[in-house]
Amino acid sequence: MESTFQKIIRKTGMKQSFCKCNLCKKQCYTPCLATPEDIKKLIDAGYADRLAETDWYVGKLMGVIDKPIPMIQPLFDDSKGSCTFFTDGLCELHDKGLKPTEGKLSHHSTNGFKNKREIVKKSIAFAVAREWIE
Repeated sequence: MESTFQKIIRKTGMKQSFCKCNLCKKQCYTPCLATPEDIKKLIDAGYADRLAETDWYVGKLMGVIDKPIPMIQPLFDDSKGSCTFFTDGLCELHDKGLKPTEGKLSHHSTNGFKNKREIVKKSIAFAVAREWIE
């Protein structure tokens, strides 16, 4: 049976990335999206206090879906100006095997789409967000 992670890889065509270049690190200024499975693992590992309920509006704003998607995601840390898990220039979840799906698949080369609707429909973020409603 195909895992959620494998399904998102199939839908997006992305592969797991281990790049640590400055462009990839800049992506950590915004928390990456996690699937419900990712969030369960983070809660089980004791990180519930660094997660929050939120709504994903990008798909609605781009006209791809008709309403925002409610979900639970890592917090943005105002004091650091980045994801709560971005510490000393790296994701502290990476070596623990707990990095959210979007972070595992995102890479500095993931912006090659022609138009905004295509960006949303083919994005890792949209594939992850859909897991919250499917």
